[in-house]
Amino acid sequence: MALRKCLLLKDLDQEQFLSIAAISHQVELGEHEALFLQGEELTSIYLLISGNMKLFRLTPSGNEKIMDLIRPGQTFAEAALFLGGSRYPVNATAVSPSIIVAIDAKGYKQTMESSIKLCMNLLARMSARLHWMVNEVDRLTLHNATFRLIDFLLNQVVSEDGVNEQIHLDVPKHVIASRLSMKPETLSRTLKQLVQRKLIAVHDSHVELLDVDEMRNLISLECE
Repeated sequence: MALRKCLLLKDLDQEQFLSIAAISHQVELGEHEALFLQGEELTSIYLLISGNMKLFRLTPSGNEKIMDLIRPGQTFAEAALFLGGSRYPVNATAVSPSIIVAIDAKGYKQTMESSIKLCMNLLARMSARLHWMVNEVDRLTLHNATFRLIDFLLNQVVSEDGVNEQIHLDVPKHVIASRLSMKPETLSRTLKQLVQRKLIAVHDSHVELLDVDEMRNLISLECE
């Protein structure tokens, strides 16, 4: 069960889990449909079951700045809850038809407050996620577009070895560009450069990684 495996619920005992399940419900969204808007009251935290969600803010000029792309199995909005916030700090919209589990925020927080052990276990898991996010900031601010794109593509690879990995880009390219802090034309140009270097092949929304080992080598060289 996806709910049982999610980061926020892994350490609950059966009674605690059932109490959380009782205050949860499923939400189905169509493409481009909003789940919540920035500034709305924080009533739930969420687990994405299927589809894709984007978390974003609007710039003063009205453009979207994507803060995160949420994939199945990931949770979101819990950080605002743990920080004591009462409002959602970003907008959340479905990139594709999506199914989400909404967990009552107040009830979840009360369950966590009932057990120091639960809080410590969750703190350890959240610390690991924070470490990943710090590295993500490093990737987006200290490295060039080629590094960021290669790193993004490699993060879509499930296996640790092999060549000719197939990746399906299940979100629009302009969304990926925003997530990687680059303009759409920069993304297109960088993709073409990787094709010319025979590192990837692009077929519509599918990308074939022709030399995973070399791409990993390029990442490691820039990090040195």
